[in-house]
Amino acid sequence: MNLPLQPATDRLVHLDVLRGFALLGILLVNFEWFTRPLQAIVLGAEPALAGIDAAADFLIRALAEGKFYPLFSMLFGAGFALMAERALSRQSPFWGIYLRRLFVLGLFGAAHMILVWAGDILLVYSLTAFVMVMLFRNTPTRRLWKWALPFIFLPVVVVWLGAAAIEASRLDPQAHEELIVDFAQDEQAFRESVERAANIHAEGRWSENVGQRLRDMRFTLGHFIFWVPPVLGFFLIGRWLIATGRLTRPNEHRMWFRRWRSRGLLIGLPLAVAGAVLIHDANMMIPTLPSALGLTLTAIAGVLLSLAYLSAVTLGANRLAFLAPAGRMALTNYLAQSLLWTWIIYGHGFGLWGQLPRSLQLVLALVFFAAQVIVSAWWLGRFRFGPAEWLWRSLTYWQLQPMRR
Repeated sequence: MNLPLQPATDRLVHLDVLRGFALLGILLVNFEWFTRPLQAIVLGAEPALAGIDAAADFLIRALAEGKFYPLFSMLFGAGFALMAERALSRQSPFWGIYLRRLFVLGLFGAAHMILVWAGDILLVYSLTAFVMVMLFRNTPTRRLWKWALPFIFLPVVVVWLGAAAIEASRLDPQAHEELIVDFAQDEQAFRESVERAANIHAEGRWSENVGQRLRDMRFTLGHFIFWVPPVLGFFLIGRWLIATGRLTRPNEHRMWFRRWRSRGLLIGLPLAVAGAVLIHDANMMIPTLPSALGLTLTAIAGVLLSLAYLSAVTLGANRLAFLAPAGRMALTNYLAQSLLWTWIIYGHGFGLWGQLPRSLQLVLALVFFAAQVIVSAWWLGRFRFGPAEWLWRSLTYWQLQPMRR
């Protein structure tokens, strides 16, 4: 396996291939939330699914959900480490530029979350990266993965504590009954808010959807403990992969990638299936011991399978080189996915809300991503950056960047 740098830009091409592959997984997962209110993420699978739609949903939950945002997060952390290493080797400024880069990314994320789609990850990445810079700027390489694991599994601990508290309340039957009544009332109010959101997405004007997205934004940021710590953990693993040379000199670490490809698939796949079964219709508003166990298995599978995917794609990067252009334009393609599909699905656009079966969503995601791969290759044959990447870079350096080749 030979993975050279791309001479013109000094890029590690296999990292672009990985980003392209991760972009596909992100779309497969996000498509459900283009068609369902974001708050319903805590309510489990759509209860009306059956047959091929239920099979497609379970396939995505087991193989993609919770496995591709870790991969993308590792690549983001790897990108930070790579930029820092190159700036140090060239003795050029880094911290000021990188912080401006994060600030601009945060602006992109806030605009995306409010104006287009509430499931944005860019704002979370920006805020989390600021935390990483503040707390782990100079962390030694050998400690990066050790710090990562507690952050990745912090949400699991929180759910176990909640489930244990509910179980402990059974010692006092009256207190337990009151607690369950309170949960039931909260759940009823929550389901009503989900239904209102669905009606707005299906029939509301764009301005009404903006108002709903502001409410969704409070929901997302209010549950930051389930997002920011794991993302931070995967950032640190990505930095470790760069600092140890695994992602900069993959030819020297082929055995490591082979081991993690095998371990991740052999152990991660059964855990992912078991976790998906346990939390398939779990209501995470009321944590139970089975749902806590399911979340634990899912979190472990997320680490194992994301590393397996990373390893398999790195080993096969030459055969998957067609994904590299999509990866180089990952920001543009990510934004395009939500821009187009929310316009097609929401009521202020073509109004297909509720009319796309789950199995069809899988097909549409694959076809659309194939189109993005083709368009990305065409675009980069003529331009140096994707449109969003060009704007991001120009705002970071506060200077218009050359666009045409």
